[in-house]
Amino acid sequence: MNTQSNKTFSILMLLAGTLLVGFSMGRWLAPLAAWIGPVLILRYARDRKGWRGYPFVIAAYILAFLIGFGANWASQFPLQVVPIIAVFYGFLWSLPYLADRLVGARLKGFSSTLTYPLAATTIEFINNHINPVGAWGMTGFTQYGNLPLMQLASVTGMIGITFLMGWFASAVNWAWENQTHGTKMLKELGVFGTVFAAVFIFGFLRLNFVPANEETVRVAGITAWLLSDTQEPLQDIEPIWDAFFSETVREAQAGAKVIIWHEGVGAGTDSEVASLIARAQDVARQNGIYLAIPLAVTYPDTERPRENKLLVIDPTGAIMMEHVKYGGNIFEGTLLGDGNLQTVETPFGVLSGVICWDADFPTVIQQTGQKGVGLLLVPSGDWLEINPIHSHMAVFRAIENGMSLVRQVYGGLSIAGDPYGRVLAQTDFFGSTDRTMVAQIPVRHVATIYTAFGRWFEWICLFGFLLLVAYVVVRALNARRRSTDLTL
Repeated sequence: MNTQSNKTFSILMLLAGTLLVGFSMGRWLAPLAAWIGPVLILRYARDRKGWRGYPFVIAAYILAFLIGFGANWASQFPLQVVPIIAVFYGFLWSLPYLADRLVGARLKGFSSTLTYPLAATTIEFINNHINPVGAWGMTGFTQYGNLPLMQLASVTGMIGITFLMGWFASAVNWAWENQTHGTKMLKELGVFGTVFAAVFIFGFLRLNFVPANEETVRVAGITAWLLSDTQEPLQDIEPIWDAFFSETVREAQAGAKVIIWHEGVGAGTDSEVASLIARAQDVARQNGIYLAIPLAVTYPDTERPRENKLLVIDPTGAIMMEHVKYGGNIFEGTLLGDGNLQTVETPFGVLSGVICWDADFPTVIQQTGQKGVGLLLVPSGDWLEINPIHSHMAVFRAIENGMSLVRQVYGGLSIAGDPYGRVLAQTDFFGSTDRTMVAQIPVRHVATIYTAFGRWFEWICLFGFLLLVAYVVVRALNARRRSTDLTL
């Protein structure tokens, strides 16, 4: 193949990789494409000399972001902001390729394959700790539905999936470059193959050795239409509240022990919401249920910020938990919660609750595992462009922390899942007329390595990447010093 043909083939790989990555993230779900896309983009980057290919890798990921997330952001933010966000994420996601070029190319043998995955995990580690939108864009979300692989989150958190997928891309390219070495290449490639197989075997075993006949509790999630026939918000909230209480009583009489409403139902002034709370306490007491009601409280004629919070009321009518939303406040302009998760002890297990965007912050949700939570309630409000990805994202929090999860959504997919990520019930807001979701939920907390040791794997990846960088830098400095000595 001549030089021009090589260049054309390389560009085609970049384009194919870009499309595969773009159509595997955000509003799209194509788990296999998310494995193949980075393989092709990495091949392109390694075929370019020096820095020549890196600007095109940035451009590729900007395009991939727009394919996967462009509509999501454009539906909620000014159109001129979307390209800025795309450039930010495009540059962020391209950095592992730059690290592979600057660090990996200077390492010998199969160990060089670790540079790209360690760089990818390091970028996600930093992004998760400083990004105000939370974990949006993490590689692991592309693997929703791949249940054996998803179990890795119970050991390493989602970062483990990022590492494995990155290592796959790097290992395939290494094999491509060393195919003439035959047996030696296959032997070293077997290291990755062994880890890859172990991950899927672990996932298979974890899914198939779930304790039988686990105790469950009936949980009902209630969602109602809040728009008029002209698609404007309903002005009179009282009939909506009446409908919610009527449905709550119906589900309680059908056997539900825990009932959750979607985010935004309890919207009103502080005096209006006070009457709603009193009524909810009466309903919970009369029906012997745990009732989770989200509130959006405004305080007229004061400078006090609006509060987006969740109350959990027990069967005696007492308010056992009051959680203030902390995720997304920079965009919503509401009171910022402290991120300290509360729990409720019940006869059937430990409950906790957060609101919508809160679940996108794994560093905070990790508290649920530490506190032995068996059921996390997540009242939420989404919109068409992030449906169903936002609910899929929350399922990973359940696997990481060994708990069941009920995410009741207005404007999206309501979902109930167990500690293994298996869907127990789901209702699509846009495809259903009866939007009430009911499921028998296991409430026993499942211990996980992630719960016991926290973000251990992320720190190992961070230090591993820093060690590789330090090794390459020290070796380069030593080589320069020796070269200088020889010229003297």
